[in-house]
Amino acid sequence: MAYDLHAPTTGRRISRLGICIAAVVFAAGAFALPASAAVGSPARPPVTSSSAGDPNSQPDGQCKSGYVYRDSFEGDGVCVTPEERDAAHAQNPNRQPGSNQCKPGYVYRDSFEGDGVCVTPEERDAAHTQNPNRQPGSNQCKPGYVYRDSFEGDGVCVTPEERDAAHAQNPNRQPGSNQCKPGYVYRDAWEGDGKCVTPEERDKWAS
Repeated sequence: MAYDLHAPTTGRRISRLGICIAAVVFAAGAFALPASAAVGSPARPPVTSSSAGDPNSQPDGQCKSGYVYRDSFEGDGVCVTPEERDAAHAQNPNRQPGSNQCKPGYVYRDSFEGDGVCVTPEERDAAHTQNPNRQPGSNQCKPGYVYRDSFEGDGVCVTPEERDAAHAQNPNRQPGSNQCKPGYVYRDAWEGDGKCVTPEERDKWAS
């Protein structure tokens, strides 16, 4: 579940992308992006979801037989059944089938870091007004503001004092980061739960 909003980490999605690129290079002897690659939804930094405690994941990050990546947002590597994946995709009907790209005429909502729900430009703009301290048209904060980082992917822009107050509610995290102190782990009681607790406390929530 560890992540860095300013320097996104690579994960399973990058590994799969690497395999695809290698296959293209082998077949064609060269790799070049088609002109159409610039059309459609903008490129997004991956946000790798937590696989800690995912019973359907193998140690190498691949899903066990009969399970697939949920792919409900860019970098979502939680392993679920095909039916669960399809149900998750149904909640984002304006995406291109089988991908994280939006259909023509739709854009990523970007109401928080990693928000890949596809909406109209008007709906995106309305969502952005709920985070007035961000730079218009981006996920960057205005000067003097910082990401709140109170949970995985929390891109709400607040003052440093407000951020510190939010962090004080999670005292077992590393100061200035979303990493847990040694001996503590993410609670993972829900998607994006970055509360740092002991392994025993996490297991209680998982059960």
